[in-house]
Amino acid sequence: MKDIAKQVIDELRLKELHISTAESCTGGMVAAAIVDVSGASDVFEEGYITYSDRVKHKVLGVDTDLLEKYTAVSSEAAIKMAEGAAHVSGVDIAVSVTGYAGPYDGDDGTKAGTVYIGTFYKGTSRADKFLFKGGRLAVREQSVSKALELVLERLKEN
Repeated sequence: MKDIAKQVIDELRLKELHISTAESCTGGMVAAAIVDVSGASDVFEEGYITYSDRVKHKVLGVDTDLLEKYTAVSSEAAIKMAEGAAHVSGVDIAVSVTGYAGPYDGDDGTKAGTVYIGTFYKGTSRADKFLFKGGRLAVREQSVSKALELVLERLKEN
């Protein structure tokens, strides 16, 4: 994970950009992976742990109607979380993670291991859905790795 985090930091530094994170099921692990790399202070702005719907709304501005309609574990929520983190912190790129790490499925029947990762970059938003396998920690670790990969992918877009 440290290798991909270093690549993200190097790419952000090269492009003179800053990043923020908005995390639910990973509880700050994406931010931690970034700041574990020396030099992260050049590019990392802020990290938000928005575990509850109330805080997603209060801190990131995710509309409560959206959360009620789609739930917090949805592409819609992931996109709004990333957009909210970018807006609140004033950064160039933001990444969000929301999902069910397990061991239990969601109340709506969504399978444990379902994770949505949102990215906001160059004024465009995207969310990707994943179904990770393993226990709670394994799902969270896979989510962090994939979030960093997606950030790097977005940074390399033309």
